[in-house]
Amino acid sequence: MQGYILHTLRVREEDLLVRILTQSQLYTLYRFYGARHSVVHLGHKIDFSIEQDLREIGKLREPIHLGFVWERDSHKRYFWQQYLNLLNAHLRDISDLDSFYFEHLEEGAKRLNKENPKRAILNLYAQLLHFEGRGNTLQTCLICEQPLQEEIVLGRGLVCGHKSCMQGALFNQAHIAKWLNFQGEFLEESEVDNLWNLLMQGI
Repeated sequence: MQGYILHTLRVREEDLLVRILTQSQLYTLYRFYGARHSVVHLGHKIDFSIEQDLREIGKLREPIHLGFVWERDSHKRYFWQQYLNLLNAHLRDISDLDSFYFEHLEEGAKRLNKENPKRAILNLYAQLLHFEGRGNTLQTCLICEQPLQEEIVLGRGLVCGHKSCMQGALFNQAHIAKWLNFQGEFLEESEVDNLWNLLMQGI
């Protein structure tokens, strides 16, 4: 079985609870002496098996790190871990999953081979919003409900409004619309930074 480690939590001195996203499930498994092993680390893709115990939580067995070349780049690894941490919080009460989420991370791991990490992950975020039906039409202001103009303000979850109605960073409406349609190359560097700051508030 293969999956991505979304979260680890130390219990006792060196044991870990490990949350792993697979094709169809989110597992929380116990790993004895997990803190000693670099394989069991946030963001890693692993091959593993599960030892089931009807009385206790399943145990993580035989984890093997399925590494990517870009993981040698601490800069890319940092942004990847930030996104998986947010995804873990977003999926906190879920155990059964659509295969989209695993494939989503598979694509992200491929993108990081050749793309700027912030842009790659923001493009993943746009896909996630589309899949979950949370894309914004960017047509009307959340506050006054009047049509939006060329410059808009975005808030957490991509709520949007006029700069006279909401506080926050300004974005070009057309650029954000293209980003939401998976054309993130139209984003200016300042827009990438501001969107990243919004994402860090939560998926």
